[in-house]
Amino acid sequence: MSQSNQAPSGKTHPPGEPPRLIGAAIALALAILITAIAQYFAPSFDHQNANLIGLGALSIATLYVLFCLHRLMRWSGHPWGVPAAMLVAAVSFGAAFQFDGFSGEMLPQFRWRFASETVHELKSVTPQTVETTEDSATAETTAPDATGTDESTDAADSLVSSPQFLGPNRNGVYPQRSFAKPTSADQVHVVWDHGIGDGWSSFAVAGDHAITLEQRDDQECLTCYRLSDGELIWMQQHQGLHQNPLGGVGPRSTPTIDGDRVYATTATGFLWCVDQATGAVHWSRDLLELAGWDQVAFEVAAPWGYACSPLLVDGLCVLPLGGPVGEKPVRSLVALDAQSGDLVWTAGDDQLSYASPVLVTLDGQRQIVSVNEKTASGHRIEDGVVLWTFQWPGSTNTGATCSSAVPVGADRLLVGKGYGGGSALVRVAKQGDNWAATDVWRSNRVLKTKFNHTCVDGDVGYGISNGSLQAVNLNDATSYWTQPRRWRAGQGQVVLVEDVLVVQDEAGEVVFVDASIEDYHELLRIPALDSKTWNIPTVAGRYVLVRNDRQAICFQLTAK
Repeated sequence: MSQSNQAPSGKTHPPGEPPRLIGAAIALALAILITAIAQYFAPSFDHQNANLIGLGALSIATLYVLFCLHRLMRWSGHPWGVPAAMLVAAVSFGAAFQFDGFSGEMLPQFRWRFASETVHELKSVTPQTVETTEDSATAETTAPDATGTDESTDAADSLVSSPQFLGPNRNGVYPQRSFAKPTSADQVHVVWDHGIGDGWSSFAVAGDHAITLEQRDDQECLTCYRLSDGELIWMQQHQGLHQNPLGGVGPRSTPTIDGDRVYATTATGFLWCVDQATGAVHWSRDLLELAGWDQVAFEVAAPWGYACSPLLVDGLCVLPLGGPVGEKPVRSLVALDAQSGDLVWTAGDDQLSYASPVLVTLDGQRQIVSVNEKTASGHRIEDGVVLWTFQWPGSTNTGATCSSAVPVGADRLLVGKGYGGGSALVRVAKQGDNWAATDVWRSNRVLKTKFNHTCVDGDVGYGISNGSLQAVNLNDATSYWTQPRRWRAGQGQVVLVEDVLVVQDEAGEVVFVDASIEDYHELLRIPALDSKTWNIPTVAGRYVLVRNDRQAICFQLTAK
């Protein structure tokens, strides 16, 4: 008759040898090796995919280790040891840390619950109803002279503008620099710094008005701040909410200022046309309703929300439209009369992406270029007729395309994307009565622009590629330099101001870099926003405005 093993505590062990942990050790070592290899190849592969591989391998190995430990503890007479320890660890972690979303490379982020944090208070205005042409919206405004500028604002800066997505030319390039190249923090003055609602919108600036979109509770808000002091001049509200555990909360497009009107789209597809001075509504449209789908169906197809910024051209307000898959013809673009909001045309048959349409002159003809879910297309302005298309594969609910097309010279377009995609340079030219789009090159080695856009200076492109700022020869897709790994910008943003790159680091810092092909050279790095930032910086003369989903800062730089 066999005898059971006797534990020191007096408890009886099951017959046989205790479970071994060698398998758990091997699994953990293998997971660490897989993670290390993935991170080693991440710069040339893709940081997000490398992180997912590492997290997956470590998660599986950890579960196996816990299973092996549980078997050992159960053999030794303590069956609840591992579950109890895991419960205590989970409760303790949850009590000490707060989940703060995911980075642009899919790393979960946490905040220490008991850390002393700066409270970024939201600006407000005294509620006062303004007459509008729409019953569904209410504007709030300050005194009638809200459009006046502060006396401390010099005349040159009060007249500057950056009236739309990606700056004055909608390409991320500001042709002239009004400020001196910053080399010391003393040359950068904080004009104002305060809280702002959720969202990844940027500022559009005209005169002393800085206009953006934000989420406040269950309201999508179009807000106008005074550039000179940050005071909230007016706010327009619409009931709606977009939220996604990976992409965050709130609007993600940038308003467009055209003359005395502002055009803006929310994350739920609501389009405003309002008065720039007061915020009073001229007209509004529900783009999802126009496309024939509700918000639930839309966010299945486009889980990151409506992110496209209005393009104003020749009296038209042009936007991506999309539509339910398989129910009726999908339309890539819609054009509305800019004065009345009436439908003028719809065009294209590819689903929308997160990229915004742009106005480009190719081979001598002005046209609208749209980067869609799986294609890029050129459209005649007056009626939307498709002039040409080329394949640019993507999926709006997975490996999404965010970058708009960027013109290069007289007849070329640059398109880019992340998720290991890279960029393509395509020549578009007229051949008789038809148009042809032919590849100059396609490369998954350079300009993997996930959230940002390549800034083109002649034949040089500057962009954040796979999380690192990069300078590329656009003639042959070779890299001049790539930002060192220790200074990676992450999935931040960059704009080019004549010969200076203004980089919004994903972690919140603002970095000024020489726009040179010689080497990566930082001019100045300054602390700015204190949390994850995906918003594009806006430059207006000597002002640089940055924001994220909780804080907004206006810097003023020393004059040139």
